[in-house]
Amino acid sequence: MTLDVHALWLIAFLLALARALGWLMVVQPFANRGAIPVVVTVATGAALALIVAPGLERSRLPTTVPVLAGDLVLQVLTGLAIGFVVQLMISAVSAAGTFLDQVGGLTIQPTMNPIGVTEPPLMGNFYRQVVVLLLFATNGYLLMIEGFAHSFSGPGFTLESTRTIGTVVLTDLQVFFVSALEIGGPIMAVLFAAQVVLALVSRAAPQANVWFLGMPLQVLLALVLVALAISAVPNDLANLLTRGLGDAARLFGRP
Repeated sequence: MTLDVHALWLIAFLLALARALGWLMVVQPFANRGAIPVVVTVATGAALALIVAPGLERSRLPTTVPVLAGDLVLQVLTGLAIGFVVQLMISAVSAAGTFLDQVGGLTIQPTMNPIGVTEPPLMGNFYRQVVVLLLFATNGYLLMIEGFAHSFSGPGFTLESTRTIGTVVLTDLQVFFVSALEIGGPIMAVLFAAQVVLALVSRAAPQANVWFLGMPLQVLLALVLVALAISAVPNDLANLLTRGLGDAARLFGRP
């Protein structure tokens, strides 16, 4: 069965919508269906598709139903891959906050994350909110949308691209953990040194209740260090976002 040639714009819109929905499924805050209604996600995907669809090359569009169905699946997979790589990079900042919670003494009472509808540790939630704020304040989301739009200039998801996808994802996982440690590592090192000092004081003066005073002291030290180090987060986030957008473009053969 052959589709009518006048339906090419609708085909381009459906393909762009499929990739947009796949992309939004893994990009915050749309990845959390409990916080963002499905109608809002679909409407956002439709808006992105309306922007991208007119620029799609008509000669590359499918004209039969079986080919169209296969292309829709490939578009969803392409959107998932692009969104995952970018989201993985920018999540390194919130992961650094989660690492700090393990040594900062701030994990007694979890807090609610309104975006993820979860109860992450306090510092992890704080860094996550900082990331969202910076993405809006510095037009980071516009860069992400621009990168999504430019992804249509590549071939998209193919069997030949699976090797490249695996290599990029494994490399980005390494960058994710290294970046999280680089962001939170200096603070973690100071907090660990503070614990060592408290242990030595407790050893030197056993009669003093060092650990009773050590917990609030460590919490205060963690808050002061985070306040001093938070100024470096915008630059770290910009580097991670640039890396994520570059790797997303490299997934499917774009330089």
